[in-house]
This record gives sequence, structure tokens and C-alpha cells, in this order.
Amino acid sequence: MSIVSIVRVDDGRVTEAIQRAIDLVDGLAILKPGDTVLLKPNLVKPAPAGSGIITDARVTDAVAKLVLKHQPGRVIIGEGSSVGYDFPGRVDSLSAMERSGTADVARKYGAQMVDLNRDEIVDVRAPNAYVMETFGVARTAYEADMIINLPVIKTHGRTGITCGLKNMKGVLPGNEKKRTHQLGLDRGIVDLNRVIKPHLTVVDALVGRAGTHTQDDDRVRLDCILAGTDVVAVDAVCATIMGFDVDEILHVRLADEAGLGEADLDCINVYGERIANIARPFQPYAEAAKERFGEATILEKNTCTGCLGEMESTFLYLNEAGLTDRLHELVLIMGTPDEVPDLETTPVIIGRCPSDHRHLGVWVPGCPPHGIKITDAVCEALGIDKAQLHRVIKQLHEAGAS
Repeated sequence: MSIVSIVRVDDGRVTEAIQRAIDLVDGLAILKPGDTVLLKPNLVKPAPAGSGIITDARVTDAVAKLVLKHQPGRVIIGEGSSVGYDFPGRVDSLSAMERSGTADVARKYGAQMVDLNRDEIVDVRAPNAYVMETFGVARTAYEADMIINLPVIKTHGRTGITCGLKNMKGVLPGNEKKRTHQLGLDRGIVDLNRVIKPHLTVVDALVGRAGTHTQDDDRVRLDCILAGTDVVAVDAVCATIMGFDVDEILHVRLADEAGLGEADLDCINVYGERIANIARPFQPYAEAAKERFGEATILEKNTCTGCLGEMESTFLYLNEAGLTDRLHELVLIMGTPDEVPDLETTPVIIGRCPSDHRHLGVWVPGCPPHGIKITDAVCEALGIDKAQLHRVIKQLHEAGAS
């Protein structure tokens, strides 16, 4: 039987909750003096702690403190931020560490910070692979004696949920991240975990994110921590807490079938809080997207997270500008659609992947293109005054910086 712990955080005592959650699953039993430990938070992009978008720095702090009691040789905090947030010197994994407060944790404990997107790459082979037999991973992750995975509990547009298994994508360099989308994201996640699987997963369920992660009410406060040495079991429990049927979360089910862990709740012992006491429905990404963006026509296949994230910014800007009534006129072409029918309106072609269709409308080059460039293209296609949108964008960015 796999074991997953669920511990409530009372009165903001995050460290105490994490210690109990780890103790309940004996999560640091394999850690030996002198070992190299990689802490792998989810820092998909620069965002503040408590947003539910990235791992709260308090979680990383508490885990680092506990790890240091075991006298490791090295503690590394490593992440490879999402495609679109991997531009050194502008916006990258290190700037995400600074924005989230994670860098302060590293300095506090003398931990090394590593941008896994810039790390030396090791070519690996996944046994019995679904879609990615060979691929490159960050050497820091490959050589670590222990990987402690620190995901956030969130919905996802492609995989239903994103938690422990998917958080390991941060050890892939950018081109390999894109390959997982091109070849099949759920199966690519499983193949990655065949090779680089965390030894301990500690889930930040203080605040999670539902829906499309673009509105304040997408924040879901659970005020708890989950832990387990079986990442598949942890994800199965998290999916259930979020109100999803585990069998419908493909990468979790496939990971079980591949022998990477246990997804059957009848075969998982849950210590601490009962699932029923924590469970709270998360609005699925697809449902929220249909409500918020449903009037637009999107022709796509295998679109990566980078383009999807930048496209969401455009919808946010249009909504703030009071222009959602124009969405029914909008056609977006993204990823690698099987076919594009004859269109009666001018489409916006987003990114490098669908560039073969750029002659059909307004093409936005880039991999991914910036959300403001996409917004400008949408304005061109729909005949909207760009200055109106840029005033809204400026106001939003000023509010976010305050």
C-alpha cells in the first residue's frame, strides 16, 4: 500500500505541517549525510508566493530546513521555467526565484540556485517508452542523490491537473518541453518520470489554482500540505481532492499502468486528514475557458503551454477593455491543426508551429510570441484601436507592480 499524508496548516504554521506530513510518510528516510539534494519547486513563471500559480516560498523554506538537519553535502534549488519564461537576463527561472521569494530561501540556507533550462544536458533513454524513448534532461537533476518535488495543486488545460508528475517537466530543457506537447503531453510526462522520478513529493496545497488561472476567484484556498514517496499516489489523491475522477487524468492512469506508482485509491493509505474533509471542487480549465473565451474559434492541435499562456493574456486584455463581445469574430490558429477550413474572417496565426498558414491572415512569429504581440495582431484582424488595448495593458501592469 502506498501512503499519502494530508496535514492541515493551522494559524499559518507551515513548517510544523510540513514536518508532520513528511514524518507520516517517512519521507526523508533515504537521505544520507553527504547526499546532494535537489529541491524542485514549481516556478513556471515569475509570480508572488501565495498566488497559487507557483510554489509558496514558505514550503521551500520548510523543506530546506528539514533537509539540512540530515547533513546533506549540497542542497540545490532548481527549476526550468515554462517555455516563454526562459529568456536569461529578462525573464527566466532565476527571476522567478527572486519574484517568489525562493531566492531569499536559497540565500538563507546557503543553497545553490540552478536554472535547469540553462544546465548541461544529459541524454537519457526511457525504458518501455510511450513516445519519448530518448531525450535530454538537466544534469543537476540526473545526478542528484535525492529529488524532492514541490508542486502546487492546479488545473491544466491539457492534462486536467498539474501536480507532482507534471512538475518534473522543469528538468527538461525548452526544446524537450515542446517535444512532450508535440508527441503527446500525458505520455511524455510518464516517459520523463520513468527516468527522473522524485523520491519525495511535498504538495503546496495552501492555495491552488482552478479554471484558467487568470482571475482572482481561480484561487482555491485549501490550507493543507500533502506528502508521499509515491508521486503517482500523491497525484491520485490530489486529483480526488480537486473533484476529478482519477481514471480521467490520463498521465496519472498511464503512470500507474507503467508501474511508476499506485493510482487506485483503494490501494492508498491516507494518513492525517481524510480526503472528504479537504475536498473542494476545482473548476476544470476547459469549462472555465469555454465560459471566458468560448465565443472565439480556436483551430489548434498540440499547442504548447507557452503559446496557450500568452494567448490567455490577450483574452485577459480584451476582457478588461470591455471587448469580449468581439470574440465571436476572432479565429486563432495555433499548434499543428490537421486542417484549416475556408474562413470568412481574417485569422490570427500564433507562433512558429502553424507558420505554414501565415498567408491566411495575421501571423505572429515567435516561440512563443509575446502576449502583447498577439494582442496587437488581434487588433489588426478585428479592426480594434491598439492604443485602447495598450492603455489597458499599462494599467494592468502598473497595478500588478504595486
